[in-house]
Amino acid sequence: MKKVIFLSLIILFLNKTQNVFANQDTFTVDNIIVEGEIRDNNYREKYIEVAFRKGFQKLIENLIQIKDQKKILSTDLSTIKSLVEKFTIVEEKVLNDRYSAEVVVSFKKNLLNDFFYKRRISYSASKKLETIVYPILTLNSELQVFSNNKFFQEWNESQEFQNINFILPVENLDDIEFIKKNLDDLEETDLNQLVDNYEIKNSAILILRYDEKDLSVFLKTNFNNVKKFKKIEFAVKNLEDKEVREEIISKLKFSIHDLWKEQNLIDISVPSYLVINAPTSKPGSLEKVIKKIKQINLITNYSIEELDKDSAKIKIKYLGKIKSLQNSFIENGFNFEILDNEWNLTLAG
Repeated sequence: MKKVIFLSLIILFLNKTQNVFANQDTFTVDNIIVEGEIRDNNYREKYIEVAFRKGFQKLIENLIQIKDQKKILSTDLSTIKSLVEKFTIVEEKVLNDRYSAEVVVSFKKNLLNDFFYKRRISYSASKKLETIVYPILTLNSELQVFSNNKFFQEWNESQEFQNINFILPVENLDDIEFIKKNLDDLEETDLNQLVDNYEIKNSAILILRYDEKDLSVFLKTNFNNVKKFKKIEFAVKNLEDKEVREEIISKLKFSIHDLWKEQNLIDISVPSYLVINAPTSKPGSLEKVIKKIKQINLITNYSIEELDKDSAKIKIKYLGKIKSLQNSFIENGFNFEILDNEWNLTLAG
């Protein structure tokens, strides 16, 4: 009879510090799966180390542009472990001398900032992106869209990134007619009407043209009203081979992700400082402001400079451009106004 052992949830905290961001200041990677044979009594520790490596790789893929990833993906295990704040074993199982586990790993942002700074690498602090992805394929000059397009059918069969949600459009006859009408000039045509009817305004439109053994892809992205274009070429022996299409889709997803990261890069070379005023007249108001400040990725530290019954002056250390900081305040539920060079911050609602 097969014996299965389910072990309970384990949360282990590493590298405790006195930093003001002790537990909030982390970048977390979830759904890390490790599995394999049990060869000795230290099997769990060894597979947790595998989870650290996998988590670090996922983190780098999420934060760093492709051109910089190769500089750090070979980072040694001891360095990776020093960047870990905590890990959680969500579920683990032992069955017939085999071990498997799902692990969540959290990395400390301040330590990562130092790690990237020393290597002169900027990273992206973007939040999760939801985008319409609209692949249009011409196969030897024949249009294939929606359910007739295998790139459309197979696009979401795998999930490479935890911070991008690709949403495929609903089949629409008007769209088909519009595409047919402009088929020869899609690269130069304004294709906004294909995505304007969706609540999600971010879009990635891919024009794929395959002729014999060459696949040319023209990528049009519009993220937060910033439009970018990119042309990608593939040498393809057989587009009917699903493994070939899977590889192409993966590379296209990485290209889209890279454009999104490029748009949200943080310059970590020179930190900046800002003093903000926050109200304290209502019970718990200062605590709520501090909690929100800790959630902003651009802010690496803070200190309360002055405090009275009506307001507090809070000095923050942040990375990146001031406009990005303003957007982060708004995204995290703040209202702010600037009067006489002073920033007055209040919680929205």
